[in-house]
Amino acid sequence: MDYPTLSQRIGSTCALALLLEVAATPKPGLVDRLTNGAHTDMDFSTFLASTTAIAPYFAFCARQGLSLPAPPDQTTLSRIRPQGVLCEGEMLAATGGVNTHKGAIFSMGILACAAGACAARGDLSPEAVCAAAAVIAAPAAEDFARPVPPEQTTTGRILYRSRGITGIRGEAASGFASARQWALPVLEEFSGRSYPENDVHLHALLHLMANVCDTNILARGGPEGLDYLHASAKEVLALGGALTPAGKARLGKLDGEFTRRGLSPGGCADLLSVAILLHRLPALIPPGEEGNAHE
Repeated sequence: MDYPTLSQRIGSTCALALLLEVAATPKPGLVDRLTNGAHTDMDFSTFLASTTAIAPYFAFCARQGLSLPAPPDQTTLSRIRPQGVLCEGEMLAATGGVNTHKGAIFSMGILACAAGACAARGDLSPEAVCAAAAVIAAPAAEDFARPVPPEQTTTGRILYRSRGITGIRGEAASGFASARQWALPVLEEFSGRSYPENDVHLHALLHLMANVCDTNILARGGPEGLDYLHASAKEVLALGGALTPAGKARLGKLDGEFTRRGLSPGGCADLLSVAILLHRLPALIPPGEEGNAHE
């Protein structure tokens, strides 16, 4: 029997993180197992098809990281970015043209590459992986300075020019500071205890919703939508979040409210996936095997 290589296990863990995020239910305005949230062009099955299509890219990125002759530097992103463009094409083919995971392809690809580089040195801690990811992602900040034709202008570029918001590029260049500050501590504290994994993930999402500047919300609802995102999440957290019956009941009602407002905190959802990945990566190198990683 052939067992998966380390790069394949890293890639599979990236895909698992995406699946666990979309499966977490109920999520306000987001696609989950019960509703499409504020989306009319995608559902739970769309995300399953998309994740399956893009999963091989993450293993490719991990192999690139494992094969680096030295720690990552600002040339490393160029090793994976062309394949990332092809991966976006695979996503669109699998979803009938729907953008389900463009942000995740960017963030998870960088993290998979960073994880490969760190695994080669025997350290898959969140601190090590995020430090490497920050180095890899640094050149992406230059994207905003590059002129593009009007038809290629994205919401991210518009928000950067109007408000100076760097979105997922800024998160990656910071070593995914928001995921580490708001979501990862929740996973570390409550995972493996008496709470369902689904609810722990929702609780982590609420902490992100209460604190993150979500560009998806800004694009759909402006500053008022962002204020509503933060206030509603803090309201649920004050009731105990997703870990109490009262908080869970209020969270369920928020789905309808976000959907009516057309709001979907997709940026927070992407960061939840990042946090789930960071939480699970260290287990890929069993104790005593540090420094003995193989591709």
